[in-house]
Amino acid sequence: MNLNNFEKKVEPKIIDRGFSYYEQDAINNIEEVDKYEFEATVYGSDEYEVYIRLDKNQNILEHSCDCPYDWGNVCKHEVAVMYYLKDTDFSGSSFREAKVEVITKALKKLSKNDLIDIMVEMSIENRAVKEAIWEELNS
Repeated sequence: MNLNNFEKKVEPKIIDRGFSYYEQDAINNIEEVDKYEFEATVYGSDEYEVYIRLDKNQNILEHSCDCPYDWGNVCKHEVAVMYYLKDTDFSGSSFREAKVEVITKALKKLSKNDLIDIMVEMSIENRAVKEAIWEELNS
């Protein structure tokens, strides 16, 4: 199974439900824990942890979810993450690098005031960010 053809290998009903989760941004905190290995939290009726390991050709080598689904080999939470990964442009860089590139491009389009608002909001919500900004300003 590959990121480019997994839809053909999974029951259509699960594909539809997983795609809906993907479209509704039910995926939270996806992280590349090692090269081509991903962990994500997917919100459904509960919070589920999904693990997917790929090879460099985007073949899906391993996948798992801690949800109780047991009627097939792939659940809707895994499908949602597969769609997310499928839509990520790896093009020679790691997922992490690709994500940073997307964030960088988006931030470059914002005004200075918008960037300031984002940084202030982040510093309010996250103590580590606040401390990092404070250190940078006082160095």
